[in-house]
Amino acid sequence: MIVLICAAAAHAFRPYARSNEAKTSWMSVYALKTGQDYYMEVSADGSVLTRAETKGSIITRRGKIRAQLAKDFFREIESSDIITAQGGRESKLVFYKGETLKISAYVSGELRRINAPLDNFGEAFSYAFNEVKKAAEQLAAEKQIKGFLLAEPIEGMDLERYQANASKAGGSRAIETYDIQKAPTLLKAIKQPHRLIPLESDAEMKDIQNFISTHGLYGLMKLFYLPSTRGTFKCQVLDASKKR
Repeated sequence: MIVLICAAAAHAFRPYARSNEAKTSWMSVYALKTGQDYYMEVSADGSVLTRAETKGSIITRRGKIRAQLAKDFFREIESSDIITAQGGRESKLVFYKGETLKISAYVSGELRRINAPLDNFGEAFSYAFNEVKKAAEQLAAEKQIKGFLLAEPIEGMDLERYQANASKAGGSRAIETYDIQKAPTLLKAIKQPHRLIPLESDAEMKDIQNFISTHGLYGLMKLFYLPSTRGTFKCQVLDASKKR
């Protein structure tokens, strides 16, 4: 058995204008027993995107499920105590081998990130989640996406380690949002941390590579760091598909 401290860690991020985008939540589930990492995002209109990763393969699916399933799921998100609570909750030391859920959702206009065992979200939430997941698994595999861009904020020791390494490599000056706007996909990624932003074309991949080179960012195409006026982010370009 694996011993873990099961904690519900909550982090909040600045809201931003979402006038042209449907209400969306994104999440990842990690199964300790199987080692499977499963990402899913759901929009209120029924749009769904998933990325399932195992040791030997990656499969991305994208499409629409019944809007009622999405509506039911958002109702459970909005009524979940663990998501709407003002602060994180900590449980006692336990032997835990189940699934861990990390979910980003908007609560009163604030983007909130919760990390806790899936069981902690309640039976009704788990049921709604699994209904959406089962419907999403019926969608055809997505072949058009070139990859994904993922941005995760770093702080504490991780931030100090990055700053030390970046300084040796030539500096870590914060880049203004105005400059990041020239790479729209990158801007969206840091405004929506932990979300997989689809890279739909080779041109978008090239834009990221050019941005890294132009600003002398620490890292490489697949893994680099972005110091900005919104914070410092670890950015990764992930595969959309992979076969054994």
